[in-house]
Amino acid sequence: MKNILLFSLLSVAIQPVVGQTFVAVPGRVPVVVCPARPENMHTRVAPPAAYLEQQRTGRRATAATIQVTYTGFTPQAQAAFQRAVDIWQSILSSPVTIHVNANWTPLAAGVLGSAGTTGYYTRLDGASRRDVRYPVALAEKIAGRDLNAPTDADINANFSSTFNWYYGLDANPPSGQYDLVTVVLHELGHGLGFQAGTSYDATANQGTYGTPPVNFATYIENLAGQQLTNATLFANPSAALGAQFRSNNLYFNSPLAKAVNSGVRPKLYAPTTFSGGSSISHLDESTYLAGNVNSLMTPQIGSAEAIHDPGPITRAIFNELGWFNTAIRHTPLRDTEVAQNFVINTLVESDGTVKPNSVKLVYAINGGAETTVVMTATATPNQYTGTIPNPGLNSNVSYYLQAEDVETNRTYTAPGLYATSSTPSRYRFRVGPDTQAPAVTHRAPSFLFASQLPYQLTVYAKDNQNVGTVTLEYNVNGTARPNILLNRQNDTTFVGQLTTAAGPINTGDVVSYRVVVRDVAVAVNQTVTPASGLYSVQIVSFKAPVTTYVNALNSSTPLDFVGDGFSITQPAGFTTPAIHSDHPYADGADANFQSNIIYQMLVPIIVKANPTEAVVKFDEIVLVEPGDPGSVFGGANFYDYVVVEGSKDNGVTWTPLAPGYDCNAQADWRAAWDSGTSGLNSTGVGTPALFKPRTLNLRDQFAAGDVVRLRFRLFSDQLSHGWGWAIDNLAIQDVVVSGTALAELKANDGLQAYPNPTTGYFRVQAQFERPVAGLQLVVRNSVGQEVLRQAVAGNQRTVSVPVDLSGLASGMYHISLGTADELVSRKVLVQK
Repeated sequence: MKNILLFSLLSVAIQPVVGQTFVAVPGRVPVVVCPARPENMHTRVAPPAAYLEQQRTGRRATAATIQVTYTGFTPQAQAAFQRAVDIWQSILSSPVTIHVNANWTPLAAGVLGSAGTTGYYTRLDGASRRDVRYPVALAEKIAGRDLNAPTDADINANFSSTFNWYYGLDANPPSGQYDLVTVVLHELGHGLGFQAGTSYDATANQGTYGTPPVNFATYIENLAGQQLTNATLFANPSAALGAQFRSNNLYFNSPLAKAVNSGVRPKLYAPTTFSGGSSISHLDESTYLAGNVNSLMTPQIGSAEAIHDPGPITRAIFNELGWFNTAIRHTPLRDTEVAQNFVINTLVESDGTVKPNSVKLVYAINGGAETTVVMTATATPNQYTGTIPNPGLNSNVSYYLQAEDVETNRTYTAPGLYATSSTPSRYRFRVGPDTQAPAVTHRAPSFLFASQLPYQLTVYAKDNQNVGTVTLEYNVNGTARPNILLNRQNDTTFVGQLTTAAGPINTGDVVSYRVVVRDVAVAVNQTVTPASGLYSVQIVSFKAPVTTYVNALNSSTPLDFVGDGFSITQPAGFTTPAIHSDHPYADGADANFQSNIIYQMLVPIIVKANPTEAVVKFDEIVLVEPGDPGSVFGGANFYDYVVVEGSKDNGVTWTPLAPGYDCNAQADWRAAWDSGTSGLNSTGVGTPALFKPRTLNLRDQFAAGDVVRLRFRLFSDQLSHGWGWAIDNLAIQDVVVSGTALAELKANDGLQAYPNPTTGYFRVQAQFERPVAGLQLVVRNSVGQEVLRQAVAGNQRTVSVPVDLSGLASGMYHISLGTADELVSRKVLVQK
């Protein structure tokens, strides 16, 4: 149904940067699979000439380094993997090390391997296209620097540890064995960029390619030459797009690829039955048969089939995508209030040779005719310069840069082209008075632990000229403190420390503040966030550990929980308050477009020795996005989820008490999720009838005597969201004694029914000293006939159940609440 997503998991949401050169973009990262073909193919394609020359001379003609972290591999398997790495290194060029995580593990039946990029980036400095997603390994090559953390994986790959592999390096596998070098070479090709980023929803018969599209997808055309990512031709998502995905007539329209394929567009694999993980992200199996020099990137690999060369078509496609590139690197000019000549400098870094006089500056003033200036090479290697003459005050200037290389004869521009247009986009700046206020992004915490002080506040601000100052104005419990001037870390990032230097800040205090950002204009412009009022931050601390904790969650007092995205509230349709996530919960929004929405319990628990008593019980509703069929917690296609976690090292590390779960955990949760949709999101709404009990055992992960902090965490990615999570009647290590609790309720006359008399609608309410399991509500008429029976979900300490007898005759009814062992009763008079 959906292609697979794999992103590293962060425990805290990261604020997006305002105005950064590149952008990490959302999109489930598809893992492309390579199924085994059962036939013996008895074919052999030798390694490329570049690799053979490297082996002969011991010198590498290109500069690409692929560093692999192996998990579970045998020495033989690792040696075969390294041979595939060496082949790719011989034909690629990148100044940034490509990091691969490789796992040797059992896979699904018939699957040789799977691989994919770990993320995408867009708006890259030096990219030929600006509005597409580049897989991270290619994005870093184009940008000329690391975009994720320097040691983060750029490619995740899995290979079956159970197949009958041929580990030899000579491209000569015998019958019945699969050549591991070939399969690794194939899967690394996907991680390096041979993947379309498309998916197909079989229920709706809709195809989609993500927004923005992966750069590979922007070259895909149908038989008629229509570009599939042209939204004016094919809505995204749509059934029309889905029909194209199953047309068996899709092509990669690349001038470079056509040049090595007799002028013909290479055909892609688009079978009439969509194959998740294979369709479109491969060359066509029937066109490039086993033994064809271009057969490596077809979807299936047979036994006794060795392909140690990506092939001329794949290499040309890679060159088109950006593995051969001429990067025009330029820092755009900003608005200014000074009229003058404007010098434009740029670096042109090419994998080939820059054509003489091809580096040009093209500019226009106030939308007039464009002027082209051939830029001059400076004494700095690869640097060129040109000048825009003084346009005068109150002028709007647009410009772009271009260059060509000898090897591909392509024209590159900065900014890059839009995928559906051959017209270059433009840099723009204004000369004249500045009236534009700075753009500001800041996420205020709703609480801070006293132990977190001093706390670093970060503000992201961008201005059309430059940001001047960023100031924090704050008070503690309403008493003003001296302003804090935040320090500039770069053009858009400002940080400052909230400390106790101006006076103590203690548990229970409330810090209120606002951020004031001013620019450098002659008439200063400023932005204040929040636009009105102040952010309010509560200072909290953990409380003394306890052995037993019981909370009906009917009130936020005392303050036992803190977090963003959760609150103790009573939504419409619910009879009592409980912990509720935001409804709907937020989509992922950190640097990887994921979020972890956390509700932290402030009361640590001392784990009991008796495992039967060391339990966490609560009632819940979970309406979060379901994973794909067969997916498991921790797997790439297990999407949003909820999980209860504990920490015995004061929150440094967190351990799930049990695997996370989603709305697939209960049939009626899934039915509620599916009951309504808006785009990819669910509009299903939680109701009290959906509450289900859950029991978790602390002793599964922790030892007797451990002091454990607990938290509820809802993980979300960016693609689909729904109603969310509700949690009620929390009981931790509380021993339930049903009979005694009911006896106390009877002795205290604690069962209430109101209003009484009633017209038929009333509520039954009871408050127990401790949670009681297995409760049933029974209603009988005046002659003892049972007219209503319903179970009360979970372990309940507070019971509040609506009853409807409006369809029955007037008269006296006996209301009973209890267990199989004991009942407490009350009479209710129905008067109509």
